[in-house]
Amino acid sequence: DRGFAPFQGGTNVYSASDSLDLVRGKHDIRVGMGFRANQMNVLTNGFQDGFFILNSGGGSFSGDTTADLLLGQPSGAIHDQTFLGATTGRRWKMFRPFVQDDWRVTNNLTLNLGLAWALVTPITEAKGRQANFDFTTGQFLVTGPLTTAGCASCKRTDGRVGVQFDKTAFEPRIGFAWKPFGTGNTAVRGGYAIYHDSAWSQGAQGLWQAPPYYAETDNFNYFAGAPGPNGFAGNACPAFNSTAITPANCGLKYGFQPGFTVPPDPTSFTGTIQSQNLNFKQGMVQQFNLNMEQQIPGNLVLTAGYAGSRGTHILIDGLNLNLSSPAACFATNSSYDPNYHLGCGGPQNAPYGLFTDVANISDAGRARYDSLQIKAETKNSRHGLYALIGYTWSRTFDSGFPDGAGTPPGATYWPLPGGRRKDWGLSQINLNDQFTASVLYDLPFGKGKKYGSSWNGAVNAVLGNWQLTTIEKVTTGFPLFVVDSNNGVFTGSQVNFQWNGASLNRPDQVGDPNRAGPVAANPGCAAPTQVHTLKNWFNPCAFMEAAAGKLGNAGRTPVQGPRFVNTDFSAIKDFLLPYENLKLQFRAEIFNLFNHAQFYLPGTAATGMQDITAPSFGVANGTVNNPRVVQFALRLDF
Repeated sequence: DRGFAPFQGGTNVYSASDSLDLVRGKHDIRVGMGFRANQMNVLTNGFQDGFFILNSGGGSFSGDTTADLLLGQPSGAIHDQTFLGATTGRRWKMFRPFVQDDWRVTNNLTLNLGLAWALVTPITEAKGRQANFDFTTGQFLVTGPLTTAGCASCKRTDGRVGVQFDKTAFEPRIGFAWKPFGTGNTAVRGGYAIYHDSAWSQGAQGLWQAPPYYAETDNFNYFAGAPGPNGFAGNACPAFNSTAITPANCGLKYGFQPGFTVPPDPTSFTGTIQSQNLNFKQGMVQQFNLNMEQQIPGNLVLTAGYAGSRGTHILIDGLNLNLSSPAACFATNSSYDPNYHLGCGGPQNAPYGLFTDVANISDAGRARYDSLQIKAETKNSRHGLYALIGYTWSRTFDSGFPDGAGTPPGATYWPLPGGRRKDWGLSQINLNDQFTASVLYDLPFGKGKKYGSSWNGAVNAVLGNWQLTTIEKVTTGFPLFVVDSNNGVFTGSQVNFQWNGASLNRPDQVGDPNRAGPVAANPGCAAPTQVHTLKNWFNPCAFMEAAAGKLGNAGRTPVQGPRFVNTDFSAIKDFLLPYENLKLQFRAEIFNLFNHAQFYLPGTAATGMQDITAPSFGVANGTVNNPRVVQFALRLDF
């Protein structure tokens, strides 16, 4: 599994709760406490057995990856190991006292008032094998049995390794239901609540994967001065070794290093260091809604309302805090532009070494959702009709959520200065418009119906008592991430900025991607004469590669994919059997009734995003949903 090694995970959750209900007049009061103890036990993480890198580019010894392997000259190798056992056990607890009062103020007004307090302890490790790197001070906060003697930058701490106990997670609950005119025809309802994520958000990868309890041997033959044996600098292999007249022997001996016999000094570590901000808070979501329900003649109920949410302190993980980008920020670089500021203004000089990756565990993610929701529902027993129709207009924004596991958030610019502002954009799950309709209709034919009440048993068995149903769903398309993989490659003058292990930039947006025709700012690009076609869903000429060393100015999700339209239909016939409580039902169901093709843009195989360097850029060459499917079924109800 992970890291080409056996993997075993075990999660145990022990919970207990109790509550006391008190009914006092118009008040229904509940007081209680919830307790939860969480265990996450993991065996073998990282690349315990190591692996080789075969590179056909500048890092190739012979120019051919297969020949490199046969010659014993791979481009690089990585080997990880853990100390004091490969099984780690993360532990954290939650204590959640609460009080709630359901108060019947009047016959027309009910209030729901409550407050909880989610106290979640920082994660510890079962045997204390944790370490945290404080990026702002350069200190390693270490707990557990290993000694830190001789490590000037190490500081002994308790099991929480500097992460503070968040005691601010209060969770109010406020709700009301009101009949303003004292009748059941009109009702107004609303609510507000705060929730916290107390599950795994105290650190996805975990602070156990850090020195001195974790070591990494790196050997990259295609970088001058790259770490050599045992992860220390001094590799004899020059950059782009294949261009040398006499290539150096970089070979297997470095990749087969036995690893560290003793835990490494954290200050000399060149692998990935885990860094969790010390004031880390639980992910918080505020939810609120207000709606009005009105019954009108014809047994029709209309509901209209607003629903929204705000997410803060959302976990993001796996981004390198130790930056040396963008290159345009440095006056010593040939691409320096004194008028360029995006991503500048902070410590972009890789203060802990070019080959040291300081992976964040941060609570910096944000999200926002706002929606107008309208619903109409009617049920007419006399005419055998039931209908439910709904429409939602909404906008969903977020800051991008890199999670360290490869989930594509687009090319995020945080933690570069100004990155939080540039990362804010439409969420990948945003749908501007959603329409759904569900209609059930009992045909007026057969015994006891308007037509055919005198049919004999045989005719009624075939033609009588049928029900037709249809479900219609129409949505606008999902936003698309647009990236530039070419200008994310580090050559000394371009952008050296990593997202989840892949260097990606965004392009510059120089035109309207939803308008066909030439783009003045991109005169060399052959623009399509029509957009929203399968070949050109948007105008690719609206995007250009950013200048060398600079970040692109396009938003994370500047374009939107195709809409979704689908119709399902069924015909249902019930046969009453001459036995008590037995019924046979025949169903003829057609999914995607009109065989409507649903297209989407799958992007590149590497990232699933729209890459301006790929031939598939802007091409809708994938489908979702099934073609028309017809099925027949018999069901016996008893």
